[in-house]
Amino acid sequence: MYVLGHLGLGLGIAWLVSYRRPAGVDYRLVLLGAILPDLIDKPLGLALNLESRLWAHTLVFVGTVLAMAAVPRVRRLAWIGLGVLTHLLLDRIWEQPQVVLWPALGWEFPVGGPTVEGFLEALLTDPIVQAGEVAGLIALILFLRAHGIRSWAALKAFVLSGRVPAATGA
Repeated sequence: MYVLGHLGLGLGIAWLVSYRRPAGVDYRLVLLGAILPDLIDKPLGLALNLESRLWAHTLVFVGTVLAMAAVPRVRRLAWIGLGVLTHLLLDRIWEQPQVVLWPALGWEFPVGGPTVEGFLEALLTDPIVQAGEVAGLIALILFLRAHGIRSWAALKAFVLSGRVPAATGA
């Protein structure tokens, strides 16, 4: 899964989970959490010649974020934790138990870092990657339309607050 897939589908999952009370969700933090593992691990993987799924793709990482959300002053971290959980789900991280269960299965991470060429090749040739990106884009568009975010001013208000207007009607 790449950027649009993680952002759109992560946002879509959070939207579905919270559809009865969407005004309470800070979707900016969900979006940050949805890409945070890659923002942390991909540069580290390149620098250390390791796999691109490292510490931020572990249950230790998401558990730490969610545990920190128990502190009253930073409860909003729970939204980042939700985003990270969607990231791990969309990455099918259970297929890499050495990573997701780190350090329970050992302290080592898989060797063989990502390359820009490999990233681009997968994006251009892998239909599953392409489908994830298209699905993510569609989810982003549907979210924006459903919440009346159809202008630059509305988008700016959403970006500044992270919230959507409360639903009206029955």
